[in-house]
Amino acid sequence: MKYSIYTVLNSDYMTFGKIFINSLYDKVDIDKVNSIFILDIGLKKEDKDYFKKYKNVKILPTEFDLDFGDGIHSENWVKAVISKTYFLRKLLMSKNVEPVVMIDSDCMFIRDISDLINTEYDMQICHRENNSTPLLGSYVSFNDRQKSINFLNKWIDTIPTISTPWKESPALSQTKPLFENEMEFDLVPIHKVSSYEYSDMEREDVKIIHFKTGARHKTVEETIQKRIEDRGFKDYCKRYLDV
Repeated sequence: MKYSIYTVLNSDYMTFGKIFINSLYDKVDIDKVNSIFILDIGLKKEDKDYFKKYKNVKILPTEFDLDFGDGIHSENWVKAVISKTYFLRKLLMSKNVEPVVMIDSDCMFIRDISDLINTEYDMQICHRENNSTPLLGSYVSFNDRQKSINFLNKWIDTIPTISTPWKESPALSQTKPLFENEMEFDLVPIHKVSSYEYSDMEREDVKIIHFKTGARHKTVEETIQKRIEDRGFKDYCKRYLDV
């Protein structure tokens, strides 16, 4: 079975974008990947040119040209987060591309993810236990096209009602219970698809490292420092940044 991957990227996040795409081609079985959709919310020409060497990559244009100069969790950062679900719905409505796995661009693949995808479920969602926001939008596999569109309609409507900058995951967590009788969900443990620590790379069931943005990080540079360098990933990531 083949699947596609979907992410969102601008030039401020291009360091993460290089790690994302190069680790994907290094660790993931590309023969099982139909397309890698990158939603362009502010990529420079040289950044788009960078992706041209990857035959599976498709850049999806938008009217957005966002930067994060005002800091992480600024108004533009929130727009970027919200755009993920809106344009994914457009993609699903216009193309027969399921399954599509939505993954944050500040992630690094360390093992193949194809064995995670199970189309017996309509959606598969990153899950963390014992948290008021149990579902995370950093990894969501949309396996049934029409049911996923219906879900996205409600998720998108819910996002503006969330009062905090971290709108995506709380809205996702609120939306899922509304579809419990209509859809089959698989909850993917957070350590498999959104691990944070370098030591997690030794666990054989960990597929993705997530350089998750911290609330106290005011700039992208600080995020890179805190999440890549300070956590010990700098030397490992160098192979992907030098390509």
